[in-house]
Amino acid sequence: MNSVIGKINIIFGLSTRQKKLLIMTFFVSIYTYLLMKFFKKYALFQIKGIEGKARINDNLIIDDICSSIRMISKYVPYENVCRHQAYQAKLICTYYKIAYQIFVGFKRDEAGNITGHAWTIAQGKIITGFCNPEEYVIMSVYS
Repeated sequence: MNSVIGKINIIFGLSTRQKKLLIMTFFVSIYTYLLMKFFKKYALFQIKGIEGKARINDNLIIDDICSSIRMISKYVPYENVCRHQAYQAKLICTYYKIAYQIFVGFKRDEAGNITGHAWTIAQGKIITGFCNPEEYVIMSVYS
């Protein structure tokens, strides 16, 4: 019971922007799940690049985007893997006009199997798919 109350207190302690991002991320995650599950051909990572100077508060927004995607992916009852999170970051960064790059890479694990991974970088920060990019052979970069 205390953990539920603690989580509720955390949500009430968030700023208005963080609450808005959390709600937006929740609905974007539902959209992304349905898109990746039933309409994969419409899930395009590549769009026209976002140009312009970085604003001063972009780093704060990027941190909030990162934490909201992590928080939502932790508690949703459906699959929310790295490619879903990268697509969510794409949609939210596009909404805030923040430049981003999505990387898709592959590596061999200890058993010799090839595993794929997707991660998003905005202004030099990894915001989804936290990994060591040097372990992967990058196959595609989308911006």
